[in-house]
Amino acid sequence: MSLKEPIKQLQKRERITQDELFRRLGYHRSSVIDHTSAEATTAFQFAFGNVTASELSSDQNAEFENVLPWARKFPIRALQKMGHIPTNITENDIALAVFRFMNIGGINGFNNFYNATLHTTNPQTYAAWIRLGELRVKRSTNDFKPDREALFANLKFLRTNSLLHKQDIRRLAREALQSCGIEYIEVEPFLTAPSPTCAFYWRGYRPVVQFTTTKMDDSKFIEALFHAIAHVLMHPLRTSCLQVGNLAQQASTQSNSTIKSIQEIEAEKFAQDMALSEAEECELICCGGFSERRCIQHFSGLFHVRPGILVERLQQQGKISRRTPLNDFKVAV
Repeated sequence: MSLKEPIKQLQKRERITQDELFRRLGYHRSSVIDHTSAEATTAFQFAFGNVTASELSSDQNAEFENVLPWARKFPIRALQKMGHIPTNITENDIALAVFRFMNIGGINGFNNFYNATLHTTNPQTYAAWIRLGELRVKRSTNDFKPDREALFANLKFLRTNSLLHKQDIRRLAREALQSCGIEYIEVEPFLTAPSPTCAFYWRGYRPVVQFTTTKMDDSKFIEALFHAIAHVLMHPLRTSCLQVGNLAQQASTQSNSTIKSIQEIEAEKFAQDMALSEAEECELICCGGFSERRCIQHFSGLFHVRPGILVERLQQQGKISRRTPLNDFKVAV
């Protein structure tokens, strides 16, 4: 069976790029279009077709028995309550329903497309959280070209203290990013895993920054946001990243682990420098009184930066304790 016509119809209906399609299926173009294999056809049916468990062959049913433990690690009950997975399904139907919800042709498709989650202890739960965000974002038909000057100006505006210290920074971030063509959304996390901080991915041609609805410090929010935007500005290939806790776990669409680590280091350095430059950090530390409230207040006004960012940076450098009274400078956002 040739997949050329079904793929054309899918692309027209869903506006999905070929690169995304192949990665979701877990096969190269040659196996999907040039010389369609039986395995690729099956993967396409699993991800985008209407096949049911009763229509599967005996070999496929046996394969699903092996896949079931992997599929069970998704937040099945939560997804059923949301209506994304049917409630009255058989065991074999669970794996098939997961493939359909995630739009993947199998575990290979999952590993290819949601590779940013693979280095966490809860890859299925975090991928399902990202998928919920994907479903809320409308695909763009036009290629995205970042306005670098506007993005830099907006990021500097978000870190400032003089006007924004007590304002809704999440709303301001949403408005700032959407004015530059970047989608900002918030999705409630699943209870089966610790709350992730932030994810960045592409929905077709549209870059998406996704946060949880969980409260976090303003300094943590800003640095995670800057980290995500770094991938827009610095990495023209369709990279994705997932930040969990204090550990930013990033994966690119390429398979070279060295390239991944370089991209992650670049994004982390960009975020740190945008939040507080190396020169500003040195000036703060060299003052010698950085553990005093008046010092934080002074440099907050001098640098036009939120005081929570200064406190967080000093804690990262081990200059002050994580339990310091200066934590009240951090604002929950």
